[in-house]
Amino acid sequence: MLYPSIHIVAENIDSRESTNAFLLVQSGEGFLGFAAFQPKEKIVYGWVVFKMDHQRSTFLTEEKLKKIIDMHPWVGKHYEKVILVQLTSKNILIPAILNKEESKENLFELVYGKRKDDIYVKDFVLQQNLVNHYTVEGTLGVVLNQRFPKGQWWHVQSLLLTKIAAGEVSITATIWFNELQLTVEKNGRWLLLQSYSYHTPEDVLYYILNAMQQLALSQEETTVYLQGMIDQRSALYDVLYNYILNLQLKTELEFQFPETTEEQPAHLSASLDQILSCVS
Repeated sequence: MLYPSIHIVAENIDSRESTNAFLLVQSGEGFLGFAAFQPKEKIVYGWVVFKMDHQRSTFLTEEKLKKIIDMHPWVGKHYEKVILVQLTSKNILIPAILNKEESKENLFELVYGKRKDDIYVKDFVLQQNLVNHYTVEGTLGVVLNQRFPKGQWWHVQSLLLTKIAAGEVSITATIWFNELQLTVEKNGRWLLLQSYSYHTPEDVLYYILNAMQQLALSQEETTVYLQGMIDQRSALYDVLYNYILNLQLKTELEFQFPETTEEQPAHLSASLDQILSCVS
């Protein structure tokens, strides 16, 4: 039985009209998520995220997706638009003027090692004159492309780069299971977009403090916003709270999320809200 790690779903979601709504499909290292939302009205109808073990069998991956849709029929509805967002760390941003299609596989092999089953995808980020090359795990990519044939792939960093960066100095740390997505903004420019796998709370602290040191940002003048899958009662939060001077949980939301019987912290929803604001 598959149990969602995140379940924020309106009670009437299955009776809602979907043909004028969007579906966001999140795929990352070891997880798969679905969010149904109305971009014009800024409303989220439902959001579920499941942990997914790596499967080399297309059949087993299809079976897991079928079980998810059986549990949540709204995932399988027809939507006006489907956006497939990749959140893994395996991507390379290249200035458009230097982009060469024939060398991308060699470049990925040099940086990440050889993964013959991966699917290569790219985004053109016109706002920054960049090309973002990234990979999608082969088995999952095939299944998602078959299930959502009109879906449009985007890497999460590409989506963020379509937005104008903040004027003030700010760092945003987003937690997805054991992945840290770290961004730094200053004077309307993106100074850093990077993702890391971590094993201990100290790893996350190191990545944040190291970014600040490399970019010459003082703790006194820099706010670190924290969002995503982090519990305020966890060892990770304690470590960050004790060593980062200006730490804030990100709670401002553009979208309205459904009320649930279980209390869901706003900083959890903020991690999805940030992505939805880029595709609306």
